Amino acid sequence: MNQIYNKNVTLVCDESFDGIMTAVYDGWVLMNKGCKVQIHPGKDYAPTFFSQFVPIETDMDKAVRVAESIRVKVSDKAYRMVYEACMHYDGDRADTVFEFLKLAYPVGARVTQMLANPYVMRLMELKRKVLNEAHLFKEFLRFDELKGGVLYGKIEPKCDVMPFVSQHFEARFPEEDWIIYDEKRKKAAVHKHGMDIIVVEGQDIEQLTKKLQTEDEYRELWKVFFNTIGIESRYNPKCQQNHMPEWYRKNMTEFK
Repeated sequence: MNQIYNKNVTLVCDESFDGIMTAVYDGWVLMNKGCKVQIHPGKDYAPTFFSQFVPIETDMDKAVRVAESIRVKVSDKAYRMVYEACMHYDGDRADTVFEFLKLAYPVGARVTQMLANPYVMRLMELKRKVLNEAHLFKEFLRFDELKGGVLYGKIEPKCDVMPFVSQHFEARFPEEDWIIYDEKRKKAAVHKHGMDIIVVEGQDIEQLTKKLQTEDEYRELWKVFFNTIGIESRYNPKCQQNHMPEWYRKNMTEFK
């Protein structure tokens, strides 16, 4: 960690869960030294004269220690809430987690019931939005079949819902080979039957699989089915958008 010369410190960490947990670890050390700590995940920040911005490198040992301490000293439920909230995209998620943990360690498991506290409420709001989006992508994800029989689905979620979506399809299609690709984060969950999911990051899977994509007759049948079952007299695009916002449609077969 860089030398600290200001009592107001902003720790700039990786956007991943492990990155935020590492920043929580270092932030706790600085807080005990009398510093006022904020945590900013990601690189989109504007340094100011009022706070020292300190880059934090992800350290798996520190991240695991924080995660285990939440489970042991607070509860498994609190850990799940923290993990799910970290999958949101809002810039305040790491600060919310940090403030939540300040409250959680002294009081233990009952922190999850302290709904009058603004940080507990904010954490629950973040995790609820993540799980709601994950639920929708479980329904809206469409698979195409690549050469070799591998199923390929592409998503562009606002939140990092890949862990929840991939776990769902691991349980649903345990005997299938499939890839779910998050185009926004350049991250893919790769599943081979009989094996655990492997997460591949930093690769443009769309380009790597382009030559393997085939013309699927079922894709055209699905489009015909979708258009056929529609009742023209009951066509209501506003209602349809409420149930299926447009950002979900880009990679859905029936809207291509």
